[in-house]
Amino acid sequence: MELRERFFEQFNLCLDAVITPFKASHPVDSQSICLVDQDLQRHKTNYNGAEWEVTSEISLVQDCKDAVDLDVSFRVCEGYSENTNVAIRLNFDKWSTDNYVLMPSAVYNGNRFEVRKIGYPPQLCEEKDLGADVPTIISDVPRLNIGEEQSRIQLLTGDLATPAVGFADFQSKQGFWLLTEQGTIVGDSGITMEEDAANQICAISISAPGVREDVRYTVCDTNYPSEDNGADFKEGDTVHLKMRLFFFKCEDVQAIFDYFTEIRKDLTGEVTLRHELPFSGAWEIQENKYNEQNWVEQYGYYSVGTLEGVHQDWQIGWVGGLMATYPMLVEGSSLTRERALRNFDFVFNGGQDESGFFHGCWHKGSWYGDHFTNLDEKWHLIRKSSDALYYIIKQFMLISKMEPARAIPEKWTDGTRKCADAFVKLWTRYRQFGQFIDTETGEIIIGGSASAGIAPAGLALAYQFFGEQKYLDTAEEAAIYYYDHFVKKGYTTGGPGEILQCPDSESAFGLLESFVVLYEVIGEKKWLEKAVDMANQCFTWCVSYDFEFPKESTFGKLTMRSAGSVYANVQNKHGSPGICTLSGDSLFKLYRYTGNLKYLELIQEISHNLTQYLSREDRPILASNGKAMPAGWMNERVEMSDWLEPVGEIFYGSCWCEVSNMLTYAEVPGLYVQTDSGFVAAMDHIDYEVKENTDDRLVLNVINPTCFKAKIKVFEETSSSMDRILGQNALLGCKHVELEPQSSVELVLDKNRI
Repeated sequence: MELRERFFEQFNLCLDAVITPFKASHPVDSQSICLVDQDLQRHKTNYNGAEWEVTSEISLVQDCKDAVDLDVSFRVCEGYSENTNVAIRLNFDKWSTDNYVLMPSAVYNGNRFEVRKIGYPPQLCEEKDLGADVPTIISDVPRLNIGEEQSRIQLLTGDLATPAVGFADFQSKQGFWLLTEQGTIVGDSGITMEEDAANQICAISISAPGVREDVRYTVCDTNYPSEDNGADFKEGDTVHLKMRLFFFKCEDVQAIFDYFTEIRKDLTGEVTLRHELPFSGAWEIQENKYNEQNWVEQYGYYSVGTLEGVHQDWQIGWVGGLMATYPMLVEGSSLTRERALRNFDFVFNGGQDESGFFHGCWHKGSWYGDHFTNLDEKWHLIRKSSDALYYIIKQFMLISKMEPARAIPEKWTDGTRKCADAFVKLWTRYRQFGQFIDTETGEIIIGGSASAGIAPAGLALAYQFFGEQKYLDTAEEAAIYYYDHFVKKGYTTGGPGEILQCPDSESAFGLLESFVVLYEVIGEKKWLEKAVDMANQCFTWCVSYDFEFPKESTFGKLTMRSAGSVYANVQNKHGSPGICTLSGDSLFKLYRYTGNLKYLELIQEISHNLTQYLSREDRPILASNGKAMPAGWMNERVEMSDWLEPVGEIFYGSCWCEVSNMLTYAEVPGLYVQTDSGFVAAMDHIDYEVKENTDDRLVLNVINPTCFKAKIKVFEETSSSMDRILGQNALLGCKHVELEPQSSVELVLDKNRI
């Protein structure tokens, strides 16, 4: 009784064990057993044709004063219970709709936003939804209601980057997290939140197997008929439901994210990285693919896909465009570099509208906008010009560093300055960048959102490159706006163009990039602090464990590792290989500037596991239509949820994550070494041994266990130089180690040289 009083009473929390039989996915009835009297207890009950024994145990977690473990087993002593599931229900009294509810990658602030039920791809068109000052509007996704009517969110564990649910109660200044496992012997578990706002009641249930009652979510539709079923329990069958509960002080929204970063692997444990294809091997395959399949000689650009439609041809940002040319300039052959530079001629010869913002799309000789139902409209997803500004100037800096004698054409620099000026003008007029703007007039069509989250990074680089203070001033003001209006509220929106303003990972990582760049440009600690806050929110979008895919699925047969994949948004409920569309080197930089290993661990998982999703001649990946994807293709799906494709399957398509993979080789070191401390971390597909560590040198045996040649980029420094500002193009000139397949080489690092 002591543990229950210590932890549960302060949250007005009580526990029930629940047994529910179903007819198809509809609950016929249920029986609840109250678990309140003691810390270890057994109950027996006869229900639905079976005698059940329910045993519950609650215990302290070693080395964590805030947490308890709850282990409940359901055993059929005799009889047979058909189409049934079992659950633990946590009942919270004195509940408030002001509580911030977080379910990693699925629910942010309860998803309590205005909703429009529009089919995919959703596009706001009604007059009341247009304008600079519209509220956040989302599509029909699982959510809690804004008002006091009852509401329910039904998910399976695969809908979440981590099987967890948490909330912050600001009245009591208490925070709560529940972690559980992917599933049990009867399949993946369910996570349900039911809210009765009028009666100040909320219940969180973990069920086995997960059964979404009557309806489930598919893209933009929360009322799709559920095909879920319970399990058939016979005599001797036992199911264990395990969870860890955390009760902690929580002063603000950020605290619930900060706490999560420390506990997200507590139940699933650390992941094991499997070596398969080195970064350089993936680069070689993809460079060939881009030159053979993506190059459009007639106009002189690399397409973002395979040309079969407007959105697979050319887009200026978001999914490729002038983001893809950056790694090609860093790593490409002379042919690849020459072609990459031709992309700039293509863009700056008609690719900008009167306002200075770029056209969103190009297809078969014509420029188009970003309105999904009418491409001739002048709508422009502002995120695309934000990406373009940032990556264009990164490449100008790269060219100046690699080839100081090469003059950057005036037409390119004038066009880039025009784009930066357009952002300044937009900010001056509206004090925001909006989500969709008119490329001809520069006016906001739909406001709000953090769609242009990476724009402050682009403007800060514009200040460095052009030397104009107005760019830096606008960058700082906009970054503060984003921090106050989004980060402090615990969600960012508007990164993808086809999700209305649902919370998403892309705007979050874009903002992280901006905060890190501002710290590097200005050097003020406040930007580093904001970067830490944003990074800790990004953790909730990243898969923290290796999901067990169905054995018969494509990913199950390939034993894919899901850790480090990044969920897209709360509408498109799939993980993705990498960040759309970045390398994530901001996490590596953040590790160096803070010394916090969790950021290094995260970029290690994101970058290392990317190459497994690349289809190869020796290991083709089959799509759901039965066709093998060609070598160099990478699909955007890491399907742990059944929101669209079946779990563990992909559609047949070449996607933006190929660009993220190329960016990773360009910007993320394969091997990181601190020569003085002897600390070593590998992001690439290699192993290492410390052979010698003296006052003068550090000797590593670097091992390539794969069947591919490897060219490893080595970033070496001392622990005392970790706070040195890296800036752009930080890996240029770094040491390289080349290894034959299944071989090793001795790497000698001179400690006196650094």
